[in-house]
Amino acid sequence: MDAFSELDGETIMAETIKSSQVQQVVGEWSRMVSEQVSRVEAGLGELAKLENKAVAQAVTGFEEAGRIAKESLALTEKASAEFRKLFLDATRRTAAMIAPDKA
Repeated sequence: MDAFSELDGETIMAETIKSSQVQQVVGEWSRMVSEQVSRVEAGLGELAKLENKAVAQAVTGFEEAGRIAKESLALTEKASAEFRKLFLDATRRTAAMIAPDKA
């Protein structure tokens, strides 16, 4: 063998080793990227669960607030009706005292 073919053989062997190392790096890189995508997917799944829970709690809160508002309005209406009744009764008694019927 001449010096050129020995050098050529060493170059091919070095390139083969480099190629193998590159393949290992690429394989490891691909595995890490895939794992990261899986972690992101799992995290977004958990976020969706938390969002659903938050929305359900908000809906429950709004429904409860609506129920309380309706009850409050009903009590206000009842109190207002009672006030009108008492006011009219007091007005009639006052009128009767100021201008009694001629007996």
